[in-house]
Amino acid sequence: MTKYFDNALYESVESALSLMDCDISASECHGMLCGILCTEQHFDPGIWLSHTVGYGDGFSGRDLGVGHALTQLLDETVDGFSTDDFSLQLLLPSDEHSLRLRAQALGCWCRGFLSGYGLGDLADPKLLSDDSQGFLRDLVEIGRVDPDEVSEGNDEFAFMEICEYTRMGTMLLREENLENVGRIETGGTTH
Repeated sequence: MTKYFDNALYESVESALSLMDCDISASECHGMLCGILCTEQHFDPGIWLSHTVGYGDGFSGRDLGVGHALTQLLDETVDGFSTDDFSLQLLLPSDEHSLRLRAQALGCWCRGFLSGYGLGDLADPKLLSDDSQGFLRDLVEIGRVDPDEVSEGNDEFAFMEICEYTRMGTMLLREENLENVGRIETGGTTH
Protein backbone atom coordinates (compact mmCIF):
# COMPACT_ATOMS: atom_id res chain seq x y z
CA MET A 1 0.00 0.00 0.00
CA THR A 2 1.33 3.43 -0.94
CA LYS A 3 2.34 5.60 1.98
CA TYR A 4 1.94 9.36 1.94
CA PHE A 5 2.93 12.09 4.31
CA ASP A 6 -0.04 13.60 6.06
CA ASN A 7 -1.71 16.49 4.30
CA ALA A 8 -0.62 18.94 7.01
CA LEU A 9 3.05 18.48 6.09
CA TYR A 10 2.26 18.83 2.39
CA GLU A 11 0.43 22.11 3.06
CA SER A 12 3.19 23.32 5.40
CA VAL A 13 5.88 22.68 2.81
CA GLU A 14 3.80 24.36 0.09
CA SER A 15 3.32 27.38 2.35
CA ALA A 16 7.00 27.52 3.35
CA LEU A 17 8.13 27.39 -0.28
CA SER A 18 5.68 30.13 -1.19
CA LEU A 19 6.91 32.34 1.65
CA MET A 20 10.48 31.81 0.45
CA ASP A 21 9.46 32.83 -3.10
CA CYS A 22 10.41 29.41 -4.49
CA ASP A 23 9.09 28.49 -7.88
CA ILE A 24 8.77 24.76 -7.23
CA SER A 25 5.98 22.80 -5.61
CA ALA A 26 6.17 20.75 -2.42
CA SER A 27 6.10 17.54 -4.46
CA GLU A 28 8.92 18.66 -6.75
CA CYS A 29 10.93 19.76 -3.71
CA HIS A 30 10.52 16.33 -2.14
CA GLY A 31 11.31 14.54 -5.38
CA MET A 32 14.55 16.51 -5.63
CA LEU A 33 15.45 15.56 -2.07
CA CYS A 34 14.81 11.88 -2.79
CA GLY A 35 16.81 12.03 -6.02
CA ILE A 36 19.83 13.46 -4.23
CA LEU A 37 19.48 10.96 -1.38
CA CYS A 38 19.51 8.13 -3.93
CA THR A 39 23.00 9.08 -5.07
CA GLU A 40 24.75 10.31 -1.95
CA GLN A 41 26.35 8.14 0.65
CA HIS A 42 27.24 11.23 2.70
CA PHE A 43 24.34 13.59 2.14
CA ASP A 44 24.81 17.36 2.44
CA PRO A 45 21.39 18.99 3.03
CA GLY A 46 22.82 22.31 1.86
CA ILE A 47 22.94 21.06 -1.74
CA TRP A 48 19.23 20.25 -1.68
CA LEU A 49 18.26 23.43 0.12
CA SER A 50 20.35 25.65 -2.15
CA HIS A 51 18.71 24.21 -5.25
CA THR A 52 15.26 24.19 -3.69
CA VAL A 53 15.18 27.74 -2.44
CA GLY A 54 17.59 29.23 -4.97
CA TYR A 55 19.64 31.04 -2.34
CA GLY A 56 22.97 29.78 -3.61
CA ASP A 57 25.67 27.76 -1.95
CA GLY A 58 26.17 27.91 1.76
CA PHE A 59 22.50 27.72 2.73
CA SER A 60 21.95 25.02 5.34
CA GLY A 61 19.28 23.43 7.47
CA ARG A 62 20.48 25.45 10.43
CA ASP A 63 19.33 28.55 8.55
CA LEU A 64 15.77 27.18 8.61
CA GLY A 65 15.47 26.21 12.24
CA VAL A 66 14.25 23.05 13.94
CA GLY A 67 10.50 23.52 13.47
CA HIS A 68 10.61 24.55 9.81
CA ALA A 69 8.53 22.47 7.36
CA LEU A 70 11.55 21.78 5.13
CA THR A 71 13.55 20.59 8.15
CA GLN A 72 10.70 18.26 9.09
CA LEU A 73 10.45 16.99 5.51
CA LEU A 74 14.19 16.37 5.41
CA ASP A 75 14.24 14.52 8.73
CA GLU A 76 11.24 12.33 7.91
CA THR A 77 12.56 11.50 4.44
CA VAL A 78 16.00 10.53 5.71
CA ASP A 79 14.29 8.39 8.36
CA GLY A 80 12.12 6.77 5.67
CA PHE A 81 15.19 5.78 3.68
CA SER A 82 17.08 4.63 6.79
CA THR A 83 14.60 2.07 8.07
CA ASP A 84 14.26 -1.50 6.86
CA ASP A 85 10.46 -1.38 6.76
CA PHE A 86 10.16 0.45 3.41
CA SER A 87 8.55 3.42 5.12
CA LEU A 88 9.61 6.08 2.62
CA GLN A 89 6.63 8.24 1.73
CA LEU A 90 5.88 10.46 -1.26
CA LEU A 91 4.92 14.07 -0.58
CA LEU A 92 1.74 14.40 -2.63
CA PRO A 93 -1.63 16.06 -2.03
CA SER A 94 -4.05 13.92 -0.05
CA ASP A 95 -6.93 11.92 -1.50
CA GLU A 96 -9.20 14.86 -0.67
CA HIS A 97 -7.76 16.63 -3.72
CA SER A 98 -8.76 15.84 -7.28
CA LEU A 99 -7.00 13.02 -9.08
CA ARG A 100 -5.89 15.53 -11.70
CA LEU A 101 -4.09 17.61 -9.07
CA ARG A 102 -2.51 14.52 -7.52
CA ALA A 103 -1.38 13.25 -10.94
CA GLN A 104 0.13 16.64 -11.71
CA ALA A 105 1.93 16.57 -8.34
CA LEU A 106 3.28 13.08 -9.06
CA GLY A 107 4.62 14.36 -12.38
CA CYS A 108 6.31 17.22 -10.51
CA TRP A 109 7.73 14.76 -7.97
CA CYS A 110 9.25 12.67 -10.77
CA ARG A 111 10.77 15.71 -12.49
CA GLY A 112 12.19 16.88 -9.16
CA PHE A 113 13.59 13.43 -8.52
CA LEU A 114 15.36 13.34 -11.86
CA SER A 115 16.75 16.82 -11.26
CA GLY A 116 18.03 15.85 -7.82
CA TYR A 117 19.39 12.57 -9.12
CA GLY A 118 21.37 14.51 -11.70
CA LEU A 119 22.86 16.68 -8.94
CA GLY A 120 24.13 13.68 -7.06
CA ASP A 121 27.60 12.26 -6.92
CA LEU A 122 27.12 9.31 -9.23
CA ALA A 123 29.79 7.07 -10.56
CA ASP A 124 29.06 5.56 -13.95
CA PRO A 125 25.28 5.31 -14.60
CA LYS A 126 26.04 2.23 -16.71
CA LEU A 127 26.70 0.43 -13.44
CA LEU A 128 22.97 0.44 -12.81
CA SER A 129 20.99 -2.68 -13.50
CA ASP A 130 18.61 -2.79 -16.46
CA ASP A 131 15.71 -2.53 -13.98
CA SER A 132 17.08 0.67 -12.45
CA GLN A 133 17.81 2.20 -15.83
CA GLY A 134 14.26 1.29 -16.87
CA PHE A 135 12.90 2.86 -13.69
CA LEU A 136 14.64 6.14 -14.48
CA ARG A 137 13.19 6.08 -18.00
CA ASP A 138 9.75 5.42 -16.51
CA LEU A 139 10.10 8.44 -14.24
CA VAL A 140 10.74 10.58 -17.31
CA GLU A 141 7.45 9.33 -18.78
CA ILE A 142 5.52 9.76 -15.53
CA GLY A 143 6.91 13.30 -15.30
CA ARG A 144 5.24 14.06 -18.63
CA VAL A 145 1.75 13.33 -17.33
CA ASP A 146 -0.99 15.53 -18.75
CA PRO A 147 -3.50 16.09 -15.93
CA ASP A 148 -6.18 16.96 -18.49
CA GLU A 149 -6.05 13.36 -19.73
CA VAL A 150 -6.70 11.92 -16.27
CA SER A 151 -10.19 10.54 -15.71
CA GLU A 152 -11.31 11.19 -12.13
CA GLY A 153 -13.17 7.94 -11.56
CA ASN A 154 -11.46 5.37 -13.71
CA ASP A 155 -7.80 6.18 -13.17
CA GLU A 156 -7.65 6.13 -9.34
CA PHE A 157 -6.40 2.54 -9.12
CA ALA A 158 -3.82 3.10 -11.87
CA PHE A 159 -2.63 6.24 -10.07
CA MET A 160 -2.17 4.31 -6.82
CA GLU A 161 -0.19 1.61 -8.62
CA ILE A 162 2.07 4.19 -10.27
CA CYS A 163 2.67 5.89 -6.91
CA GLU A 164 3.61 2.58 -5.32
CA TYR A 165 5.89 1.71 -8.24
CA THR A 166 7.56 5.11 -7.88
CA ARG A 167 7.99 4.73 -4.13
CA MET A 168 9.40 1.21 -4.24
CA GLY A 169 11.58 1.92 -7.27
CA THR A 170 13.08 4.90 -5.48
CA MET A 171 14.07 2.81 -2.48
CA LEU A 172 15.51 0.03 -4.63
CA LEU A 173 17.46 2.51 -6.77
CA ARG A 174 19.00 4.06 -3.66
CA GLU A 175 19.99 0.65 -2.36
CA GLU A 176 21.60 -0.28 -5.67
CA ASN A 177 23.48 3.02 -5.93
CA LEU A 178 24.85 2.71 -2.41
CA GLU A 179 25.97 -0.86 -3.11
CA ASN A 180 27.73 0.34 -6.28
CA VAL A 181 29.47 3.14 -4.37
CA GLY A 182 30.61 0.63 -1.76
CA ARG A 183 32.02 -1.68 -4.43
CA ILE A 184 33.90 1.17 -6.09
CA GLU A 185 35.33 2.39 -2.78
CA THR A 186 36.53 -1.10 -1.87
CA GLY A 187 37.74 -1.93 -5.37
CA GLY A 188 35.15 -4.68 -5.83
CA THR A 189 33.34 -5.59 -9.00
CA THR A 190 29.69 -5.28 -9.89
CA HIS A 191 29.35 -8.75 -11.40
